[in-house]
This record gives sequence, structure tokens and C-alpha cells, in this order.
Amino acid sequence: MIKAETLIRISKEEAAIIMRKKSEIQKENEEFVKTYDDSKYPKPSVTVDIVIFGMFDLKEDNYRKISEKKLKVLLIQRGEAPYEGCYALPGGFVHPEETIYKAAERELKEETNLNCNFLEQFGVYSNPGRDPRRWVISNGLMALMNGGQEVIQAGDDASDAKWFDVSFEKKGEKWNLCLTNGEDKINARLEEMASQWGVKRKFKTIESDDIAFDHELILADAIVQLRKWITETPIAFRLLPEKFTLRELQQIHETVLDTKLLVPAFRRKVAWLVEDTGEMSENVGHRPAALYREKTR
Repeated sequence: MIKAETLIRISKEEAAIIMRKKSEIQKENEEFVKTYDDSKYPKPSVTVDIVIFGMFDLKEDNYRKISEKKLKVLLIQRGEAPYEGCYALPGGFVHPEETIYKAAERELKEETNLNCNFLEQFGVYSNPGRDPRRWVISNGLMALMNGGQEVIQAGDDASDAKWFDVSFEKKGEKWNLCLTNGEDKINARLEEMASQWGVKRKFKTIESDDIAFDHELILADAIVQLRKWITETPIAFRLLPEKFTLRELQQIHETVLDTKLLVPAFRRKVAWLVEDTGEMSENVGHRPAALYREKTR
């Protein structure tokens, strides 16, 4: 029978061999890089485009009425070419020392002055010619926030930044994307295509106005992904304040999914995700409701 201390000794010896092997490989790589000619291969620029979704309360004329929710997306107005004057998603080039997440955080701060509590990649965009300047591959990232909590401030190459109401619905065989802020309206008509393996929705643009690059496609993908994630993960909490009512949580789901949900079924579904704070809503014109928070796991 092999003693335990023998197994430990063998394990340490194997670990030492592995470490020596790694050291040798690292030295070989360093020598290889000294003579490697990377000019043989063309290199794309890498960018990030960030879809920032915010959830806002609609103002009600009747104080006693519970406010409805509205999903909005933040767009910047480009202050320089290309697409000067057009609206676009916040974003920019990734620096050599950055991950795409660090680049997205930096660009959000520079162009909108926002810090978001959720940031996740949902797609990569590599169609040739998508950027008139050069070969650019972009990473689509989604950011979520409880709307109205932070002041937006356009900066860097953005001349303005505004929240737009979002509508994305299928009309016949086509999808209509409509973004609205007062008199500013952006429309795009998209056609749905099957992806290579049929596992993900893909869109192509039929017509689009006043939105830069291929950002209508990135935004459409983000809406589809948000609807998927909100049914499979607890990201709805990222669109809420720390304390909320169950009605507000249901409103978030209904607004994103664009459908009404049965109250009993919804509350059974989320029961394990929330905990009662023991507090009640205040300064409301209707009957106070119990406040909940996301259950720590």
C-alpha cells in the first residue's frame, strides 16, 4: 500500500517538473518573439460599443396611481467625423493595456460620466466595412442602471448625450426599431436571419436613419439578449434601487419582455430571490407596500 506521505512527495516532484517545463517554454517564447515578424499579418483595431439600458418611472397625473416603468437607452451625439451629428452608442478604441471591460468603463466615464453596476459582453461585430476609417472589430457590451440616479454629461468626442425611449417589435416579416426623445426620432427596419447553427437570432439592416456605424444591429441584439437574460438570471435587480416592492420587480420584467405577467405565478417564481426588509414604502399616494431586497446568496 502506498503511504499518504509518498503520494504527497510524488505530487510535489511532479509540480516541480511542471514548473521547470513552464519556465523553459516561457524562455522559448521570449526568444521566438525577438525574431517574430508580426507585419506579415494585418491587424484590426478593437473597439467597445456599450448599450446602456436604464429603467425610468413615468410621471403620472394622478398621484394615487402607481407609476409605470419605461425602458430607455442612452445615446451620444457624435461631435466629429465619421457620422458627425449622428447618434451612436457610447464607446471607443481599446488601449493595449486594457481589457474590453476596462475600456468600456473608461469610455462610459469619458463620454457620459456614468458608472454602471452591471457590464457584460453579449456580442462581437466584425462585418468588413462596418467602420469607414479602418478594419475595426467591436465588442458589444450591455450596461444596466436604475434610471435617473446619476447625471449624464457628454464628454470626449460626444457633443451631447440623451436617454431615448426604446421600442423593438415585429411587424409582419420585419422588425421595427424606434428610438424617441421628444422631437428626436430614430427608426430602423431590420430583417431576422438564422445564425450559422440556428442557435442565435441575427439581424441585417434594411433601412436606418441617423444612427452611426452598425449600431442599430448592436442595439437590436442587446434587446434580444436582455429579454433572454431577464428570464434566466437575476439581472432585473440591476435595474432597481436597493429596496423595492414586488410590484416594481414585476414591472421591470413586464417592461423588458413587453408583456403582462400573472401576479401569483410571478411571485412564486421570484420568491427564492428576494427577502423582506421589514420596511414599507413611504410618500406614496396609494396603500404602502412591503419593501424587499435581493437575497444574498
